[in-house]
Amino acid sequence: MSPRPEPDRRLSPTDPAGAPDPSEGLLGPSADAVFTALADRTRRQILVRLAETPDDAGAVARDLGLSRQAVAKQLRILETAGMVDAQRVSARRVHSVEPSRILAVSDLLGTVGGGWDRRLARIKELAEAGEGPDRGEEPPRR
Repeated sequence: MSPRPEPDRRLSPTDPAGAPDPSEGLLGPSADAVFTALADRTRRQILVRLAETPDDAGAVARDLGLSRQAVAKQLRILETAGMVDAQRVSARRVHSVEPSRILAVSDLLGTVGGGWDRRLARIKELAEAGEGPDRGEEPPRR
């Protein structure tokens, strides 16, 4: 069996001060594996299960009513995306969620959500002030 490629653990670029920029971290091509992994319902179920308790593929399969082979296949995809990590414990491979990768996804979605919050607040301001497109004012362009 050939060795699996190492997941890309670079979560985000950093600014000159060294702080990661969450709005850019998952926008590059190396992040496509993360969103591909999250696009599948079974993989999301596995992530939720592993977030509760790290475990081996057999235990996850039993809990989710899936075959061990199906779970092992999905775990490989999640590992390649950097969403899940595995450690040898005796004869078992115990899988756990990689919290930094989940946090990077959450930060990106928070950035997108914050943009909508600002837009909606501006619409509310304009509506309360009686201004806006229906009052002869051009809508703000972004």
